[in-house]
Amino acid sequence: MSKFVSSSIGRWDGIDEFVQSVATGSFTAAAEKLGVSKSYVSKQVGKLEDRLNARLLQRSTRQLALTDVGEVFYQECLTLSRRFENLESVISEMQNSPKGILKVAINCRFGVQYMAGAIASFARLHPEMSITVHSSFRDVDLIAEGYDLTIRYGELEDSSLVARKLGGYTMSLYASPAYWDEYGMPLNIEDLQHYNSLCTPDRVWHFSAQRDVNKLRVAGNWISEDGAALKAAAMAGIGIVQLPDFFVVNEVASGELIRLPRPWNFYWRTAWAVYSGNQHLSAKIRFFIDFLCKSMVGEAWLDNKNLFHKF
Repeated sequence: MSKFVSSSIGRWDGIDEFVQSVATGSFTAAAEKLGVSKSYVSKQVGKLEDRLNARLLQRSTRQLALTDVGEVFYQECLTLSRRFENLESVISEMQNSPKGILKVAINCRFGVQYMAGAIASFARLHPEMSITVHSSFRDVDLIAEGYDLTIRYGELEDSSLVARKLGGYTMSLYASPAYWDEYGMPLNIEDLQHYNSLCTPDRVWHFSAQRDVNKLRVAGNWISEDGAALKAAAMAGIGIVQLPDFFVVNEVASGELIRLPRPWNFYWRTAWAVYSGNQHLSAKIRFFIDFLCKSMVGEAWLDNKNLFHKF
């Protein structure tokens, strides 16, 4: 007997729920991202499997796992989704205006304070767009997690992605007046080994010397991914911290933090807009990057040369 699919059931029904379940690792996380209930996601995926007459996911109490058939179906769904998004971008670009949904990932160590404000300014200029901003301490998987672009800093790892230079900012060493009074100020980079360093988990500080970058492995009793937590520790007089200059403007003005007055106390950190090189550069992404390049010009963000970089 032939099987007929009811006309009330769309061919795409259940696919968004399936893709998000795989991408996030659970029905619960997928439901949160889609703004629906867990039971709805589970039911839609189940109906999709019934319609295909195939098991796509192995379910357990802790996680979801793709079957062999599910893996093939998932990869094809991603391809179709990207093609549809590209088609939407082409149509939008024909109208020469950014439209649709823009998904941006930023680093929340220091990026939220400045970058989120710039994104909000862009949203105000383009109210017809819907913008999702995700902040995280980690670098997201741009393609697998479905982001249009991400903002990254410093040296870029090799990949198939494309990056456009937005500009950058300077970082310097700071400590409280009480800390400098008690321990004195280091004369050179090597002296920093004798001070308590407030640092990120990689325990590395960078210093710019002409075109070279010196890396120094440091040690200390305060480690955090969060720039605000590092700043708070420095203000408490625990040790020395390396922070973006724009991040501590108020604290320096109030005298709560003092910049180490040494010519070598300087690091230039480049900011990049990173996106997939395998997709049509949509109007929404192009307009957004152009806007960021212009907005980065200022006292904190300098050297805006709009360079492209394949990495």
